[in-house]
Amino acid sequence: MGASPSAPRYHALRRSVQVGLLLFYTLCPWLGLMRVDIDARTVTYFGTAYPLDWPYTLGLMILFVVIVWSLAILSYLKGRVFCGWGCPYSSAVELFDGLRTVFGNGKNRAVAAWMRRSVFHRWGLRVGAALTLVAAPTILALSLAAYFWDPGKVLGLVFRTPWGAGGPVQTLLLAFIVFTALLGWLAGYFVRFHFCRLVCIYGMGQAMAASSGDPKTILRPRYLPASLDACGSCQACLKACHLELDPREKHLVFGVADGCFNCGECVEVCGTVQSHKGNAPLLDFSSGSRR
Repeated sequence: MGASPSAPRYHALRRSVQVGLLLFYTLCPWLGLMRVDIDARTVTYFGTAYPLDWPYTLGLMILFVVIVWSLAILSYLKGRVFCGWGCPYSSAVELFDGLRTVFGNGKNRAVAAWMRRSVFHRWGLRVGAALTLVAAPTILALSLAAYFWDPGKVLGLVFRTPWGAGGPVQTLLLAFIVFTALLGWLAGYFVRFHFCRLVCIYGMGQAMAASSGDPKTILRPRYLPASLDACGSCQACLKACHLELDPREKHLVFGVADGCFNCGECVEVCGTVQSHKGNAPLLDFSSGSRR
């Protein structure tokens, strides 16, 4: 049984991984690491373009199989770690909660504390959040388009070609940007993690793999005291959970399968609350059964 890093270190590490992977997903087609050009019928691997034909498409198939099996094995051994650390959707929605907090609907504690500092901090964040709501979906749409069209052509049609002069492809790209922005706002403000809990087939597959694994190896938050009396009336960990789970329960399941994302929000908020009382945290991460 191994103890996990402390809550602040765990939280900082996860945030770094989330941001790093989001940057990787976004920059991958622009750097030519892997993309497909529909018009030229080519597939690019590490800067070199090959015909979009056999055997060069084999690389896409192998990549897909490796990703699927890696997620299955990781989930079987450690739980839904990818959902909480590497999934682009859940990471974007979670970080979007900071924007929701700026406008009064989120629960990001760091953003809320920053806004309480002064009127300057509050309005500075609001202006930054408003710009982000426009820029982030646009960058996302351009990056998604760059996975399937030449990145230079994408930028040229969107920013350098007069409206209507780029033909159907330009119209499609601009419509895709608007659609992505609307879909991003809808997901960030309303759908959020309900998609992960009820719709995402990859999340369901990871949940089933995690539920069939050995409970002693699953990485998850675990309640340290013998009873819930130690919490008193505090429910901070429940409010912090994105999936509305109770991290103090022995089995963190939603429906019939594992639901915990191993995001660590509950562990961090518990440590913060208990530190204000001069007590040790009641929740911790471990890879072995505590009770």
